Amino acid sequence: MKHHLSYCALALALSLNANAALMLFNFNDLAGGITAVTENQMAGTPVLTLEGHDVVPGGYDGVAYTDASGTKHPAGKAASWDGVVNVLGGNRMTLHFDATGFQDFQIRYDYRSTTTGCPSAAFQYQVGDTGIWIPWGTDTSYTRNAVFHAVSVSLTSLTSLNDASSVYFRWVLAAGSSQGTFRIDNLELTATAVPEPREYALVVGLGLGLFAGYRRRRGLHLTRIWRTDAPAP
Repeated sequence: MKHHLSYCALALALSLNANAALMLFNFNDLAGGITAVTENQMAGTPVLTLEGHDVVPGGYDGVAYTDASGTKHPAGKAASWDGVVNVLGGNRMTLHFDATGFQDFQIRYDYRSTTTGCPSAAFQYQVGDTGIWIPWGTDTSYTRNAVFHAVSVSLTSLTSLNDASSVYFRWVLAAGSSQGTFRIDNLELTATAVPEPREYALVVGLGLGLFAGYRRRRGLHLTRIWRTDAPAP
């Protein structure tokens, strides 16, 4: 019985988390500093904007990646900033998306910074189309050795993002020490579906059904013990 309950609980957990969202920008279509979302299972169409005096319109070489769904993406292009001394400021990347129906967000991307390129970036977010940018966590420090590295960040603690109709993320790039380049590739956002009321009802109903079955089986077992002359069922 204990194993039966465990299997049921596992099956239920998988069913409630099966609708993991996937949003990915691989930048392989980058042209004129504009790129479209590569994969999207979320509401609406996410918009990614590259900003700053140092944006490279056509980008530089990127890195291959296998996304959360198992799809392979060739190296192609990467979002790029050239000469990121950032004297004029404004070098940043902004993502806008509709998070309706999703929660527990996680984000990852690849980056490449040359020895004199961008040393770090501040991550900020905004919920709704008006308001202020809110800094989250400490600045992300980048290894500057002209090699691609991966960054993964869990945003599950930001519950204000859950089921929100308008969410903005922004990466503000810090200035390099002299002329250098910085690239971002394979920006991916994952999340889990917000359980619907009927799914909560399923959880409660299944739990009550399992409990009732357990009580019946236990009651039958006690009856056998008390009535030693009772025939086996």
